[in-house]
Amino acid sequence: MWTATKRHSGYVRAGTVLALVAVLAACSNSTQNHTSPTSPVPASVPASALEGLLLSVGDIDAVMGTQGMVAHEPYTILAQHSNLLPNTNCLGIWQIGDAAIYDEKSLTGFRGQDLRQPDTDTWDAMVVQAVVSYPAADAAKAFFSESADRWSKCTNHHVNMTVNNQPQPKLFFGNLTRTDTELSMPVTRGENERSCQRVLSVVSNIIVDVAACNHDATDQAATVAQKITDRVSH
Repeated sequence: MWTATKRHSGYVRAGTVLALVAVLAACSNSTQNHTSPTSPVPASVPASALEGLLLSVGDIDAVMGTQGMVAHEPYTILAQHSNLLPNTNCLGIWQIGDAAIYDEKSLTGFRGQDLRQPDTDTWDAMVVQAVVSYPAADAAKAFFSESADRWSKCTNHHVNMTVNNQPQPKLFFGNLTRTDTELSMPVTRGENERSCQRVLSVVSNIIVDVAACNHDATDQAATVAQKITDRVSH
C-alpha cells in the first residue's frame, strides 16, 4: 500500500504500489465515536502555504524513533489507483491523495510527501504526509464527513487484490475511531507484515492525511497529523 520510489503522482508510484500497501495491526469490533473539545477555528490557509505545513525529516524521525529518514520531493499531482482497488470506501484509506477520492476541481491545493528508512522497497519505517486545502472551512468539513462515511463502510473489512494477474496479500482494514475532527484506522497486509496507522483530520479549510508504517505501528500517524494541525492553528 505504501512505498515510494519514483513518484509520478499521488500516494504511490508505478512499480512501488505494492510496497506502499498499508499494513496495520490491531482491529476492534465496532466503530468508536468520541467528541473532541471545541476550539477556535483558525483563519483559512492559502494553498501557497501548504508545503510549509509538512513536517521535516527531523520531526518525522522524532515521531517514528528512526534516524536518517529519507524524504522524497513533495508532489502536487493526485494519484490514480481505482483500477487496482475499485472499492472507494477502502481506496481512500489505502491510498493518500487519490483522484477518485479527492475531486481536484474542488481543491485549491494539494501537497504530499513520502519518507522512508531505509529508502528502499523493503523499508523498515515509512510515513506519507499530505495536506489539502479547500476554498473554505465548510468545504473541508464536508469532505471530512464524506470520508467518515466511506471509512465506516470499510471497517473490519478484508480486500483481495490482484496485480498483473498475481494475487496479492490480503488487506485487513481495522476498526474506525472517529472524533469531530479526526478519523483513525489500522490496516494490515497479510500475516506478520509491517503495520501502519491511517489518520485523516480537518482543521479550518485544511485536510491532513497521514499514513505511518513500521513493524509495530501504534499512534504515530495521529502524532504526525496533530503536529501538522498545530501548525495550521498557529
